[in-house]
Amino acid sequence: MSAEEIPDDDTHPRAPSRHKTRRHRTMGWFRWLLLGVGTVVAVVGAFGYLLYRDAASARDSLTAAMDEIPTARAALADGDVSAAQESLARIQPLTASARSHTDGPLWSLGAKLPVIGPDLEAVTTAAAVVDDLSHDVLPPLADIAGTATSAELLESGDGIALQPLIDAAPKAAEAARAVDSAQARLAGIDPTRLHEEVAGPFAKVVNGTDEVVSVAHTAQRLTALAPVMLGSDGPRLYLVAALNNAELRATGGIPGAFAVISVDDGRVALASQATALDVGPFEKPVLPLTEADQELYTDRLGRFVQDTTLTPDYPTTAALMATMWRDAKGQSVDGVIATDPIALSYLLKATGPVEVEGKAITGDNAVEQLLSTAYAERGSKTDGFFSAVAANVLRAVVDGKADSGAARQALDRAATEHRLLMWSAHPEEQEQLVDTVVSGALNTAPRAASSIGVFYNDATGGKMDYYFGSKVRVTDTTCTGAGRKDQFDMDLSSRAPGDAATSLHPYVTGQEVGIVQPGFMRTIVVLYAARGGEISDVLINGRSVPTQTADENGRQVRTFTQDLAPGQTARLTFTALTPTVDGGGVAAAQLASSTGKLDFWTTPTTTMPGLRTFDVAACESGD
Repeated sequence: MSAEEIPDDDTHPRAPSRHKTRRHRTMGWFRWLLLGVGTVVAVVGAFGYLLYRDAASARDSLTAAMDEIPTARAALADGDVSAAQESLARIQPLTASARSHTDGPLWSLGAKLPVIGPDLEAVTTAAAVVDDLSHDVLPPLADIAGTATSAELLESGDGIALQPLIDAAPKAAEAARAVDSAQARLAGIDPTRLHEEVAGPFAKVVNGTDEVVSVAHTAQRLTALAPVMLGSDGPRLYLVAALNNAELRATGGIPGAFAVISVDDGRVALASQATALDVGPFEKPVLPLTEADQELYTDRLGRFVQDTTLTPDYPTTAALMATMWRDAKGQSVDGVIATDPIALSYLLKATGPVEVEGKAITGDNAVEQLLSTAYAERGSKTDGFFSAVAANVLRAVVDGKADSGAARQALDRAATEHRLLMWSAHPEEQEQLVDTVVSGALNTAPRAASSIGVFYNDATGGKMDYYFGSKVRVTDTTCTGAGRKDQFDMDLSSRAPGDAATSLHPYVTGQEVGIVQPGFMRTIVVLYAARGGEISDVLINGRSVPTQTADENGRQVRTFTQDLAPGQTARLTFTALTPTVDGGGVAAAQLASSTGKLDFWTTPTTTMPGLRTFDVAACESGD
């Protein structure tokens, strides 16, 4: 039988078996499959190893860099350019290393993978952002800090040199734009999609960037505003109000003395002085008052210059003061600056003692001399002495007699304690000031939306608040479906001597007014919730307190009156609910709640600053 005649029959000895052929084909495909799977496993393994290696290197570099950034930020805030540059020299190689280990096609491809893709994208973004900050933002900020704190700015006896600030403005604006861009890139990452190992370090990068944002915007505002406000475009007049903490008002104290300073191309001069008795009173409010202000503080807020500080919102206070000054003196001012004797005591450590009426007033004795001894010796005639001391300190500063570094530190401290407040009559300047620490803008500052406030208005009719003390604690903080709930304890106390009724001047005890028993102090306590929030469970020594309630610009406000005998302490407790989102859909608590920080505003007293920040629960929307 020929080959052509071989039957198609697998039983023939020369015919190929169909089963063997099928097995051969199956085994071939299986080997190819194994080879393919093995290749994929090898590639994925190598891919994973390379990513892990790079991620580990980037993590170590980023961690070290982020640990160093607070040092650089603090040096910038202190104006220590040398320390900032040394810190940057340590940061920059670390951020460059982190970026190089998280850049390239492997990481671009990895970011598209399921499960781990969001983590890889977050690491890549964080490394790029921190590297940009260290090379493009922090170095110019260090240069600007050097300019702003340079002794050359203070031309002794001839005011402030403005040209260095003007020259630094473009660089500051560019740094602010760059840091805003960095913050926006980080905001594009959804932290809820990150694994715990990445989420923690990423949050640290976000928080560190937020701190740099604050420094950058401060530099931008300083270089943009300072030259104009100091007269680069023409002369300016500012009203300076000295607030008296011995008779408390929500903003700080009753305005006891005034001065007007003129500024022209950086040259500062004292133009005039006056006491509160030289301004008003007025038959009706000099400006329209809100319904809440009328309800909480009566029309005295707009009629008596001494009562313009009843509200804790400083722009409201300053606008009223400026209008009253214009109506009483026929002089319009470009802004209003407020300060107190505690801030003056800080400045006196920079200027050295000033002598007024034969007394040497120093940084150590200024508070006691102005708020206690002066009343014992002069009674109701103290305002003139108060005014003279404030004017002499101001004159020493503008004449270049203060140590520039110590003066800057004194002003920084006073500002962070809400003892130095500033308002501009020019809307475009006020808009830039509103979210700064010196604005005191409780009603309009975005950052203040999530703040809680407790303020004090004296109702004794004397000067007993020199002896007033307060301490505050957060005793509990939790996240709820409605927002964050914080519980507070506050000790309100009188340090007045037991024989205050007889040992203190009648003008101090309010005996001449006759509102309260001599030696006692009466205080109107004003509680402000966060915008869209509420205050509840208001207790004094464990007992419920009847309160008056009002709505001030979307904030619930509750007030009550508390009397204190000499040496007495009353324990105030209350709960504040801060919503994660307010009624208008705006993240009212975003700045404080999501970061676990709470700004607590209060009246600055002789013993307590007007602004403190507490660690609280970090609550996101939906918690």
